[in-house]
Amino acid sequence: MRLRVTLDSVGENILDLNYSYHLASLIYRSIERVDQSLSLFLHKPGVFKFFTFSKLMPSKGRFRIEEGRMIIDNGAHFFFSTMKNEIAAKLVEGLLTKPEVKIGDAEFVVSEIKVLKEKDIGEREKFVTLSPINVTTAEDSGNGRLRIVDLYPNNPRFYDNLRRNLVKKYAAFYGKQPDKVDLELKVLRAKTKRIRIKNTFHRCVEMVFEAEGSKELLEMGYKAGFGERNSMGFGMVKVV
Repeated sequence: MRLRVTLDSVGENILDLNYSYHLASLIYRSIERVDQSLSLFLHKPGVFKFFTFSKLMPSKGRFRIEEGRMIIDNGAHFFFSTMKNEIAAKLVEGLLTKPEVKIGDAEFVVSEIKVLKEKDIGEREKFVTLSPINVTTAEDSGNGRLRIVDLYPNNPRFYDNLRRNLVKKYAAFYGKQPDKVDLELKVLRAKTKRIRIKNTFHRCVEMVFEAEGSKELLEMGYKAGFGERNSMGFGMVKVV
């Protein structure tokens, strides 16, 4: 299920440019308000959440940046996507139960929640990111320990690890391996980003890309997010 959530500003709102964690917190709080058992499950470490969300998009693109902060005067919206309709339903219920919300210190009122029609995903699609894609690998740090390293599309492991991640998500969701696991990506345009979640920065990439191969994997990426840390606001795409 795919949603568009519209937020009206309560006065002038100032947000840290690294607001993804705060937007994720809003989503988790809204679900917890109406279903604590689902919230507890979603807080379990090491399990796929099967949802993702976009960047916050100011109304009519109207915002300004001052001293490393984003200032919004006229409201904003974000998109939400999940493989599990229950999660979307609980999010909607939680937001409607308490439409006065905060993202960090910024105050908004939920004015509209719209269920969007999902695209039928084929074996070849063109996507644009609504939130940047994060892909990682583990490397030997030289002292016998592994360290997690963020990858960019100029590294061949970016593509293989992204594909492997989708296979794992599919197997976790359906309880079986996908019939096809082939996937080829062609990046048409890319912009590297560095986003802070709590006290850790993650390197990621906004991009337009063509993807061809397993329909099952492409659909998983479209609905649950490409790459990692989807439930923290990474990897949401739309078809173009």
